Amino acid sequence: MTYSQYNDYIIGTLQGHIVDTKVKTRRSEQKEATREQILEAAKMLLAEHGYAALRVAAVAAKAEISLGGLLHHFPTKDALVIAVLERLSAHVLHLAIQEASRASTNEDIFSPISRSAERFYAAPEFLMYLDIFLSGRRHTEIGDTAIRLLPSQRAAMEELWKPRLTERGISDEHAVLIIRSLWALSRGLALSSTTDHDKPNNQETVNFVLNALRQTYGKK
Repeated sequence: MTYSQYNDYIIGTLQGHIVDTKVKTRRSEQKEATREQILEAAKMLLAEHGYAALRVAAVAAKAEISLGGLLHHFPTKDALVIAVLERLSAHVLHLAIQEASRASTNEDIFSPISRSAERFYAAPEFLMYLDIFLSGRRHTEIGDTAIRLLPSQRAAMEELWKPRLTERGISDEHAVLIIRSLWALSRGLALSSTTDHDKPNNQETVNFVLNALRQTYGKK
């Protein structure tokens, strides 16, 4: 083989590799886009009809893909719902990260933690999560996933907000207790509220707790 032939061979091999890589990348992107399309359709149907009424065929129709195409990504209804749960959990954490990043060092830190919790429990994602959690039996894949995600989500929230409190002189132990208390308060108010008439009373309750924290720790 001459030098020119060898050079042509190397160039051809590299070009083939580049083309092959681009094709694989494009396929991977298309696969991920289809997966997101399916999950978004499933989320919309779960929000509208609930877990018990969810049908895989309806999700495929909503996502505008074939049933076979959906089953290629999610072989069972449980696999699909678990992926939705994990997606919801990741979205909740993303919202909390945004909330924490907006919190000013000059701002009363208790308020943004409380707002973050209130927005989560007022969001449609929480109602979907709650519906799936209550519908999924224990010792099933869905039930076990929901149970696993709850403490991991709580731990992630604590790790996100705890430095914001400790940098203001609050101990690690008290920081965790404050975060858990504010999130538990918002969760309880969200679950016990049935009408818009409850909102003023809810806000009054939140303000009472926030003022108690400020009196105990100062305006941190």
